[in-house]
Amino acid sequence: MPVPVRVIKLGGSLFDLPDLANRFAAWHARQSVAADVLVCGGGKIVDTLAEWDRMHGLGPTVSHWLCVRAMAMNAAWLAAILPRAEFCPRWTSALVAAADGRLAVLDPWQFVHEDDPRFSREPLPVSWDVTSDSIAARLASLLEATELVLLKSELPAENLTRAAASQTGYVDPFFAQAAQELPKVRCVNLRSNDAEEIDLLGSAVGEPVESPQEVKAAI
Repeated sequence: MPVPVRVIKLGGSLFDLPDLANRFAAWHARQSVAADVLVCGGGKIVDTLAEWDRMHGLGPTVSHWLCVRAMAMNAAWLAAILPRAEFCPRWTSALVAAADGRLAVLDPWQFVHEDDPRFSREPLPVSWDVTSDSIAARLASLLEATELVLLKSELPAENLTRAAASQTGYVDPFFAQAAQELPKVRCVNLRSNDAEEIDLLGSAVGEPVESPQEVKAAI
């Protein structure tokens, strides 16, 4: 049987952990076998871009693509420090690396700029409402991942739906729609010593996306 795909989003709030690589490795070693594709957050770079947008009026389009480029840079340095990690410029190469047992750290630029508009019924909005949370959720949906894992610095409230998580700011405003078809969304507090976790409850919101079967079949 094929190995299931798991998408992991590593939040930018964790980048200041001196032992980030060790914490991630310890958590990852306890997980079930899967082809893991990692999407990284924007971190403090995105916070700076948000401040510049407020100060200089960059606008949502320019800000959005600068934030995606910031994620790409973060992906490169995370791939350099995380165990068995490989920086992957395309989601096709990421799936190949993940299926081979490596941690595929995705450069999100091509995915957001080209692949999502090509394969999704409605591409992700170019807006501050879309962050790495929704990008990871959309990737997980298109790859038909068995789960999306959100590695963050805190846990949401118990019994929280995906829609409520968006409304309360735990994830970005578009996340509930991007994650609506995912079978499982697991939240992990990687700052806690035990890496405590909780699931986000599913909810039907918005329109579904189409899965690119031809892409999965070709690799």
